[in-house]
Formats: sequence, C-alpha cells, structure tokens
Amino acid sequence: MSKQSLKVYISASFHNRLKMRPIRDKIWQLGHNVVSTWIDESSKPLAMPQRDFDKKTAFKDLCEVSLAELVIMDLESVSTGKAVELGFALAQHQNKMIWTVGKEDHIFHTLADRNFRTWDEYFTELGKE
Repeated sequence: MSKQSLKVYISASFHNRLKMRPIRDKIWQLGHNVVSTWIDESSKPLAMPQRDFDKKTAFKDLCEVSLAELVIMDLESVSTGKAVELGFALAQHQNKMIWTVGKEDHIFHTLADRNFRTWDEYFTELGKE
C-alpha cells in the first residue's frame, strides 16, 4: 500500500455507530476517505415503509463496500449485516484489502488480509502506510 489516500469502508454493528465516529474521524485525519455513510444515519423518513428503508440502506451499504479499496471490520460487535459485508468484500478480494480489528471468531475472518488486536494497533499500521 502506498502513501496515497484510500477509500475506506468501516464495517461494524449499526448500534456501535457512535463508537465508530471517532475512529472514522481519525482515519480522515490520516488523509483517507471514509465511504461508510451508515455511521451518520439516524432514522428512516416517516412516510417510508421500514422494509423499503431497509432495502435501500442495504443496497447503499453494499455499493459503498464495492467502492472501497480497504474494508476494515470491527470484530468486537455482533452483527449479521457486517457478516454479509465481509462476504461481499471477500467476493471482490482482488480489488480491495480486507482488515479486521478484534478477536477472530470464525474461519471466514482468517481470510482477511490483516488482523489487528486493537484499533490502536490498526492506527499505528495505517499511519505507516
């Protein structure tokens, strides 16, 4: 990886979006573009049925994963959605790097290019790149 700006997708539980905001900000400060708009989502439009909102949100998230050059997954939170994002990213493994942060808890996590025990360890490495 060169010292150029990367398009980064952060994958984590939606319920941890507030925890991910300072992480996103730190990635931005390192000069990278975070494409994970879910981190700033709050609610659906009142007139939109929940199922329609969920479909649009899921499609948008997959488009953002597809756009990313680096997908970084927070393994500390439990989410079936991020498992889908990991699978989608792995299907595009020739076009992106996949890094995880936290304890690997199933065999598919071992397919990531890198694993970091903590976010601090991750930022140390990202700052070198």
